[in-house]
Amino acid sequence: MLATSLLLAQLTLASPPPSQAPAPAPAPVAAPVAAPSQAEAPRPAPEADAANIYDWDDEAFTAQAQRDLESLQRYATGLRGLQEQIRKNLALYNQKQELPYSPEQKQTLLSTWAAFFDYFASTEVIRQRYWDFVKVPALTQPKKHAWGFLLTHGALTTILAHGLTYAELTNGKKQLEVLLDEPSSDYGIPARAFSRFKEKTIHVATATQLFTGDTYREQIRPVLAKSGALDFKLTPWVLQEMKENSQVARGKLLKRGPSFFTTAAKDIVVDSTARAIFPVQKAVAEWMGDTRVRRIGKPLITREQVEKVLAKMEPGDVVVARSNWFLSNIGLPGFWPHAELYVGTPDMLAASFDGDAEVKAWLATLPGQPKTLAEHLSHAFPEKWAQYTGKDEHGDAIRVIESISEGVSFTGPEHALHLDYVGVMRPRLSKKDKAQAIARAFKYQGRPYDFDFDFFSDSTLVCTELVYKSYAPSKDLKGIRIELVDVAGRRTLPANEIVKLFDHEYDQPDRQLDFVAFLDGREGQQGAIEGDVLSFRQSYQRMKWDIAQQ
Repeated sequence: MLATSLLLAQLTLASPPPSQAPAPAPAPVAAPVAAPSQAEAPRPAPEADAANIYDWDDEAFTAQAQRDLESLQRYATGLRGLQEQIRKNLALYNQKQELPYSPEQKQTLLSTWAAFFDYFASTEVIRQRYWDFVKVPALTQPKKHAWGFLLTHGALTTILAHGLTYAELTNGKKQLEVLLDEPSSDYGIPARAFSRFKEKTIHVATATQLFTGDTYREQIRPVLAKSGALDFKLTPWVLQEMKENSQVARGKLLKRGPSFFTTAAKDIVVDSTARAIFPVQKAVAEWMGDTRVRRIGKPLITREQVEKVLAKMEPGDVVVARSNWFLSNIGLPGFWPHAELYVGTPDMLAASFDGDAEVKAWLATLPGQPKTLAEHLSHAFPEKWAQYTGKDEHGDAIRVIESISEGVSFTGPEHALHLDYVGVMRPRLSKKDKAQAIARAFKYQGRPYDFDFDFFSDSTLVCTELVYKSYAPSKDLKGIRIELVDVAGRRTLPANEIVKLFDHEYDQPDRQLDFVAFLDGREGQQGAIEGDVLSFRQSYQRMKWDIAQQ
């Protein structure tokens, strides 16, 4: 019973979302070591619509848990990569604080912090989704209890190991702490985000969860075996990750904890009514307590709204998209996390390009001198053309090429547009340029997703990289001119930069993009509205994790 009592204490100290009245103490859960007596994420199966993830059936729950563990591994890998970037720039972090940072140094520091913030918030979403696992009896529901523990404690140890390491690096460096606490619309970081992050990472309750979870980790193996969780390919990884991250976190806490705790406690008392941004905090945690599961697979945009936007779209349009709580491109800053290339159906390709003289002249220069774009694509990429002319899993015609975790893929409107926010822009280019861009995108289709965001390799592609390289200017293609940016020392392109470019060029006669449509999600209303061009122009300035839009 000791492990169970410790876990119940952990749950109490975790301070559940304030919107929820404190739950009555559950009946004691039998210790799991007792003898048996018991996802730029895919949407769950339709039956997984219960308000609490622990109310899902075992099959849907396990499938979602496995996807979340895959996401957790990606976030942990991303955090390790950022730590490596910091080691390369350690002199910058150790710079004498009386020496002001240059603009370039500030950019490096802010972009690295923004990437850390993104990974931390994404990992915290996973932790909070499963943190009620202790209320699920291990004897009668071993799958849910086991998976809930793996994800809750795996996420917690990841946050603490990397969070404490980062906090220790910056602690006491006034100029650096002030810089990281400043709001930045470019990176989607709100004011005081760094202080609030430290408060939660170094809070005594969080440390208590670490120690009790570590104790439980050694006792839960029989439940992991009984549930089948040990058989999943990533379970050995997460158990080892827990162990290594816990060792790091414990070392940091023992070395610096008391002074950190004192500061955190003081700040929490003084700022107990402050508006929260980071998901673990009050305002967003309150909202997430009601929606963290119910909203999985239930987009704010309706299918009817998708159909209306589709009627306005043309092949070659550039799409930016977002789903709250299932954000792609974790580690890249900004409100808009995902970009896509709209290609339309084969009939739309014919209507857009077959009658254009420049397109015909370009096609005449290609091998076989195809008469139409469809003829060129079907001959150059026969297998891809067969896939493109088919249907998606929802029975819809393929209309989009996008890079998702499965790789550069053909998708239909349900996957690409039936989300929470969608913005559509039209390149101000000739039909020939758009036809060439679509042909380039077909070439990239099927390549793996670029989890390293390496824009200098064509072997793998991230979502914005697909759009960027499809429309890259060349001798024969005017294209879209957009500059890469530095994020944590790496040249890349967050989707937010495409909307930022649209905004900055909007009043210029030589602007590169025109407005087509904006569907703007409203969490409070559980729906979306049709936004105007001004609201779309300003959307890139929204905080990435302040997502309870009114």
